[in-house]
Amino acid sequence: METISVYTVVRGDTLFGIARKFNMSVSDLKALNRMNSDNLSVGQSLKVRTQTTSTIPKPVAPPDPAPDFNDIPDIQPVGNDGDYLAARRQFGLEVRQDAGFQRYFLTVPLLNGQTIVANMRDNLTNSRFMVYPNGIMYAGQSRMTLDTATVQSVGLTLAQARALQWVSTHEGQFDAINSYDKAIFSYGFIQFTGASAVGASLNKVMSSMEANAPSQFQRIFKRVGIDTDGGVITVLNDNGAWLRGDDAWLYIQRNPRLYGAFIQAGFEPNLVREQLRMANTLYVQPALNFRLTVSAGGIQIVIPRLQDLLQSEASLTLIVALAINQGNGGMSRIMANAITQVADQTGQSGIPALQQISERDVCETIAFSSTDERVRNRANGVLQSGLSFG
Repeated sequence: METISVYTVVRGDTLFGIARKFNMSVSDLKALNRMNSDNLSVGQSLKVRTQTTSTIPKPVAPPDPAPDFNDIPDIQPVGNDGDYLAARRQFGLEVRQDAGFQRYFLTVPLLNGQTIVANMRDNLTNSRFMVYPNGIMYAGQSRMTLDTATVQSVGLTLAQARALQWVSTHEGQFDAINSYDKAIFSYGFIQFTGASAVGASLNKVMSSMEANAPSQFQRIFKRVGIDTDGGVITVLNDNGAWLRGDDAWLYIQRNPRLYGAFIQAGFEPNLVREQLRMANTLYVQPALNFRLTVSAGGIQIVIPRLQDLLQSEASLTLIVALAINQGNGGMSRIMANAITQVADQTGQSGIPALQQISERDVCETIAFSSTDERVRNRANGVLQSGLSFG
């Protein structure tokens, strides 16, 4: 049931982030609150649409009984005597027909002893990206904040770690899942993709989880018949046969109970850390080390590494946020245009113009001039974050 609730704006919030948190569009959020601008203030109250799951009636037929996983050793082989099939029944699934789509209510026991209900839906006809009508959208519920030292441990400097830490709490939830578009199965705070045709970055995340958090990977994924082999996802089907790569992702996509393992992983700090590790490898380092050509007073200048020019925590955060949302190509065009505009305003040319550039002015230029709402929201979020431009 949809209800209207009140959300209080906190430091670092953006309209985009709030809208995504409550599965709304920015335009819907602004219309609901009769807003004429994108500006927010700390303590501001906003009306939001929420789905009430606490009053969901229990299904007439109770779910299959689940074994007590506290009594099962952490290291347990799967595929013998149907162990992995029994393990999947820990996730209680109820499906209801709605207007033009189905809702899925997945009960997920977390390893910390808590239980959550994941409210998902299929047939995303409102999305032009829908390829699989039976695929599901789940916005997720896990928005944990890992401490700076943990984030830094994935291979970042302190300033870079603080940038990724901020971005990780303002993109998507760590347990978010989409399985309706060409990626077949996407997961995590920046939607790592399963399909080989779009990079298969989720295979890298899963392999990193297994390598760097083997105990949690065993307890969550291997127990239900999900594994990796040579950097590629594998899964046991109902008949005990191993599927691999895209075939494995398609099998997982069609079996919503298996989504429960990914949701569990989104609440485990060591596995969430691996999402950040791969975000650093795939997005952060390539973006910060991007070779950029800008114009300053009509003179073309090559910046060997973008982070050599923009070094503040706030600027690093903006670069990472735009790279994750727009890709490095999109990020570089946005940054080059903004740097050129700000450099021209100094009245200098060449290197002297770049030496006088204001990093805050670069961010404000993007926030005020971009025609892409997603870009404006991220720039405004950084401006309102309290991160230093010094």
